[in-house]
Amino acid sequence: MDSFFSVLDATIRVATPLVLAALAGLFSERSGIVDLALEGKMLAAAFAAACVAYMMQSPWAGLAAGMAAGVMVALLHGIVSIGYNGNQLISGVALNMMVSGLTPVLALAWFQQGGRTPTLDDAARFRSVELPVADAIAASAPLKALFGHNILVYLAVLVIMAVSWVVYKSRFGLRLRAVGENPHAADAAGINVKLVRYLAQSISGALCGVAGAYLVLAQTGAFIRT
Repeated sequence: MDSFFSVLDATIRVATPLVLAALAGLFSERSGIVDLALEGKMLAAAFAAACVAYMMQSPWAGLAAGMAAGVMVALLHGIVSIGYNGNQLISGVALNMMVSGLTPVLALAWFQQGGRTPTLDDAARFRSVELPVADAIAASAPLKALFGHNILVYLAVLVIMAVSWVVYKSRFGLRLRAVGENPHAADAAGINVKLVRYLAQSISGALCGVAGAYLVLAQTGAFIRT
């Protein structure tokens, strides 16, 4: 039984960035934009988060930089796909290739460590947070490992609930789904299709930014060339 909870604990840690990236893709797909640039957004976010967290010695600064980098890549994809009606598949693949080549080159030029960033100190990383209820639960069952995660894991749980409400309960979510299912009808109803799609891309970039920052600030502790 202990091994089961250990595996479950590791699964939650590893699945967190994947869940955030999946939620990011949900916004893009619901708006009618095929987004193959999720990996590029995460990669750019991981690199930006590693650089800023190392320089500022603050994980929150790194997280903000990662989200900003994710939004920038997302808006670039939006400009090509929405603004100029370019091929969405080619745009996504091109962004992935561009970011995968640019980030290690910049890391090599700035840090001279073979295409990676310096390892972050503990002060620049998100560490495990012990919740008050963990000890009480651990007294009756081996569940304490489930409560020893960093704050981004708990944030991801809240994001899942928030995204569910936004997409299916909010006014913006209704417009988002309308734009993705029938953009011509949405435009006839007075909805600014391009604006909704740009907002969806921005949200997608921010979520990918959190996912990419998580990989560096909570797991590896450095941007590593792949």
